[in-house]
Amino acid sequence: MLSHTPEGTDGEMAIEDDVVITGRVLVVDDDRMTRTAHRSVLARKFDVLTAASGEEALELCRAQLPDVVLLDVGMPGLDGYETCRQLREWAGIPIIFVTAHQCLEEHLKAYEAGGNDLITKPVNGDILIRKVGVAIRQHQVALTLAQEKAVLERMAMGFLSGATQNGILLNFMRSSMVCQDYRELAVQLMGATRDLGLSCCAVIHHATGRAAVTGHGEPTPLELSILDYAQEMGRVFQFKRRLVVNYERASIIVSDMPDEAAEPERAGALRDSLVILAETAEALAVNVDMRLEARQRAEQLQVAMTTAEQALLVLGEKNRVMQMDCRLLLQELADGIERSYSWLNTSQTQESSISHAMDNAIQRVLERMSRSADFEAQFEQVLTALNMGRGETGVELF
Repeated sequence: MLSHTPEGTDGEMAIEDDVVITGRVLVVDDDRMTRTAHRSVLARKFDVLTAASGEEALELCRAQLPDVVLLDVGMPGLDGYETCRQLREWAGIPIIFVTAHQCLEEHLKAYEAGGNDLITKPVNGDILIRKVGVAIRQHQVALTLAQEKAVLERMAMGFLSGATQNGILLNFMRSSMVCQDYRELAVQLMGATRDLGLSCCAVIHHATGRAAVTGHGEPTPLELSILDYAQEMGRVFQFKRRLVVNYERASIIVSDMPDEAAEPERAGALRDSLVILAETAEALAVNVDMRLEARQRAEQLQVAMTTAEQALLVLGEKNRVMQMDCRLLLQELADGIERSYSWLNTSQTQESSISHAMDNAIQRVLERMSRSADFEAQFEQVLTALNMGRGETGVELF
């Protein structure tokens, strides 16, 4: 049933002495003598289990999965093909069929059932050891490659996730630089957290209160009480899937963090991103402070400039009225003096002298008043400057 290759012949089938391959082999055959023979050969290199039927083999595999199965084709009950199919449903270990059939059709059936290799009877002992060793080694290499692939995939996903998270952080900073008020900043903070795949309540604290937003809009009274309690939890606090990140001006409360045990790398990366988000929001809250203060000062300045413009317009009008009144009064003065000549009993010479002196004085006064044209021009320049300085209400100072 078993034959042996003399030492030194068929050397290409022998396992190298410097390669130590160990493992557990399950021999499945309904013939006791065959099981014993296979076991005696394989025991030189491997731990060997035996089963007399397909049903027993499946039970042994469920209890203690071997590294390779040596499976006879023709067995009562579950034959080798059906045993292989059922085992393939949940196990990926190598399966080597042992068959006395020499036809191609039977060999193809073995591979279609899920077998990895096939050996025909009578079995050569050295070839059997070689095939089992190669199967175990290839399976171990495949497992190692699969593990390395999984590690590389996790690394690649980590890099992609990190790049995505960095993009979210950059977008948050870019969009939040132009926030006009604290609520808008809180909405941007919540949106960035949502882009990370998390649900949160975002809070921006300011001198007169706080701006808080959630995914469903305004927070409920219960959520507000939780916010008050969360502020006392320190910089970063986590309980199961809930995470609180606190800064003096910004807080983030997340309710659906990934499971730390199942996804430690993702959970750690998200936690770092949330801390960066909160720290960035802290700095941007100061930017909103300056923006609001600048807006308030601009509004006050516009009110002052409007008031000054109105006051100057009133003063200008009063100045024009005063000049007109002065001209009228001077004319009335000249007319009154000339009318007084009749009862003053003045001579013609005296009247001429008085009229000449009065006319000279009036002309000097009118000359001084005529210089007010320069004043009017400068006055118009001041009004124009005030109008230009007032400008539009939407000017951005920060």
